[in-house]
Order: sequence, then structure tokens, then C-alpha cells
Amino acid sequence: MQTPKQKIDIKLRIQITLLALAMPVAGAFSGWYYAFLVIESDYPLAIAAACFGVGLLLDVICYFGNIFSFVFYKMPIPLVLSVIAYEIASFLVSWKLAVCAGILGLALGILFDYAIIIDKPFYLARKRILVIVYMFLSLLLLGIMVGVPVSNFLLGIMAGNYYSLRYEGAILSKERLRHNLLSISIFATAVLFVFEIIFGWLIWNDAPNIIAYLEQMTGSQITSNQLLQMIFGFGALAVIIQYLITYYTGKILLQFRTIRILCKNT
Repeated sequence: MQTPKQKIDIKLRIQITLLALAMPVAGAFSGWYYAFLVIESDYPLAIAAACFGVGLLLDVICYFGNIFSFVFYKMPIPLVLSVIAYEIASFLVSWKLAVCAGILGLALGILFDYAIIIDKPFYLARKRILVIVYMFLSLLLLGIMVGVPVSNFLLGIMAGNYYSLRYEGAILSKERLRHNLLSISIFATAVLFVFEIIFGWLIWNDAPNIIAYLEQMTGSQITSNQLLQMIFGFGALAVIIQYLITYYTGKILLQFRTIRILCKNT
């Protein structure tokens, strides 16, 4: 006869396993979409498999708080400034000077991080700083996916993981923890909702070409009303998934991290 604690542990293990699978699956789907529909690669499955591996790597990053903090708090701005500086310089000077410009951009990014943005540890950062980081990563992924916000599901998982790291061991009431989790989940969902509106509007304004493309892909005739229903249907589904995946990632991982702390202290 299992004790209640053992039953909770088994249930939690199953939930953690499903969460661990969510990241690679979302990554694989994003990779397949990018390869098949954006760059029209002949090897979409290979790219999807590579992105599945990236998803597994992100699982590892999420598990270790220090690595998660470095990758998503300290690295993005220096990395992007370095790439931008290199790309601009490569059109104007030799590749050696362009590399120097990239290194300078990296140094300026690090200086910007520590002088302006990172004035507190990641898990004590002010909300407006977190909003900047999240929006920055959202726009970056949106650009990579050419305006299609499918990779925002990954950021929803990241936001839930951040919540669990920020409040593990915190002495707060259940109501306060739930309120904070709701705030994070609603924010992540609202960002996706705005992106979905913009994306849906762009599709509708290019409806004849989109309909022709879908008819070519599916071999079925599609009307304007059906396209509109698809825009609203898939948009609504994406928003619901974003909320649920952010909320339950935070809830389950906070429970997991809390139990882990209790086990270490006993």
C-alpha cells in the first residue's frame, strides 16, 4: 500500500516527464515548420530531429538555475549586439575588422548588461526588466520564424520555469503564489495573442495567395470563409495552449523544486 507521499511522487514524476517531452516536441515542430514551409528544405525531418535535440538541451538548461540565468538573462543582449556589429561591419570592411567589430559589440553588450539591465540577480529582477527580456526573446524568435509565433510555446515553458526558480523556497501564501503564476501566464498569453492578431491580419490581407498555397498543399478547394475560420480557430487554440503550458509548467516545477528542497533539508 503506497503512502500519499509516494502517490504524489509518482504523479509528479509523470508530470515532470511530460513537461520534459514538451520542450523537444515543440522544438521539433518548430524546426519542421521552418524547414518545410519557410526555407523549403529537402530535409525537414533532419532539421526537426536537430531541433528535437535542441529541446533536450533546453531541458537541461531549465533544470540548472545558474545556467538558465546565464543563457536567458546575461547572454541575449551581448550575443545579438555582437552579431549585428559583425553583419554591419562585414559590408564595409574586411572580415578581420568585422570580427573585431563583433568582439566590440560583445563587450558593449556585456557592459550594457551589468551597467543598465542586470542590477539584481535574475530571480530578484524587477518586473519591467523581465518584460524587456521576454519581449526581446519573443521578437527574436518571431524574426527567425518569419512572423509565425509557433516558437512562443517554448517561451511559455521558459516563463513557467522561471516562476518555479524565482519562488522556490519562498515564504509566501498559496494565494500569493497562485496570483504571481496567473500574472506570468496571462502576460505570456497576452504577448502571443497580440502576435496572433498581427499574423492573422497579415494572412487575411494576402488571402488569395494563401488560399492558392493551401489548395496546392492539401489538394482541396478552400473558400475565404474557411480561411477566416482557420485563422480564428488555430489562433484561439494557440492562445489556450500557451496559457495552459505556462501555468502548469510553473505549477508543476515549483512543486518539484519545493519537494527537492525539503528532501535536502531532511
